Amino acid sequence: MSFTPNYKTYTLKELLVAKHNVCSEKYPKRTAEIELAIYNKENGIVEEVEEPQNVEVNKYSTFWPRFWASIVDGIVIGIFSALILYLGSLAGGGTETVFGYIDAIQFAVYSVALHALYGKTLGKMALSVQVVDYISEGKLTFKQAFLRDCIPIIMIILLVVGSIFIQINQLQVAPQWLVYSMTAFSISYFIWHLLEIITMVFNSKNRALHDFIAGTVVVRT
Repeated sequence: MSFTPNYKTYTLKELLVAKHNVCSEKYPKRTAEIELAIYNKENGIVEEVEEPQNVEVNKYSTFWPRFWASIVDGIVIGIFSALILYLGSLAGGGTETVFGYIDAIQFAVYSVALHALYGKTLGKMALSVQVVDYISEGKLTFKQAFLRDCIPIIMIILLVVGSIFIQINQLQVAPQWLVYSMTAFSISYFIWHLLEIITMVFNSKNRALHDFIAGTVVVRT
């Protein structure tokens, strides 16, 4: 019996059952630990259980790993973007616009696909953190992976639609209503990111808004 239970976390009833089931002659040290825990429970002596709490806090302490992971992901996406635009310039013949749209959606594909498949992007892999289901701490569903990035995806769709509108109508300059709309969405997006940081900092498991929406949490691996 190499595993030693933490009797500080047991209830009095569980301790009495444990004492009954442990052979005192074979395991005198364990028996003494159980008897001490029973004595403390019966006399109202509270023993602090610090080590498991520290492990739990460290498990969810992911703010800085996520910050640096986002930097790594930004570099990766930047490389992909440069490659896509370079291929568009080589293709020519008006296909640059198509490659531009591909470039616009690549972030969503990158993030949603990797989170759905592995629970982590390349940046999170490098920083040893992973996104899991909040309740079970198991693998994400595709729906959860999509919901985590739903706000950026909406922004991307709006930008693409605005760009297509200008292309179809052959406008040299975007109309004012479209400029104002895009400005409003940009400000809203900035506020969204600010709220993401605030919620991440001020809750015990460093969950951002998108984690609450998707029912996820990020843990150290």
